[in-house]
Amino acid sequence: MRNEELMKLLAVLGGVIAIIEAILGFNERNIESTRIILLVISIILGAIIFLSVIIPHKFVELNWIICVVIGILMIIYTSQIGGILILIAGFVGYTER
Repeated sequence: MRNEELMKLLAVLGGVIAIIEAILGFNERNIESTRIILLVISIILGAIIFLSVIIPHKFVELNWIICVVIGILMIIYTSQIGGILILIAGFVGYTER
């Protein structure tokens, strides 16, 4: 498996897991408005990563810089497992250069 294929696989898994984590975050009883905003941001970032792999040239071009930045943002905004997978995908893409 080439590094580019591994990067895409990790990015898709990270995006899907991030979306699932954010949706499950809405399941709390007393949810604050700031938490709702963070969960929505996490869903948007996960969707950007997912769509950039599924539709490569029509959406955002997937490269290692985007994966690293979005991975760090995902780790900050409520989605640790998905963010770590996306961050690892960015580092795998960096080693391909």
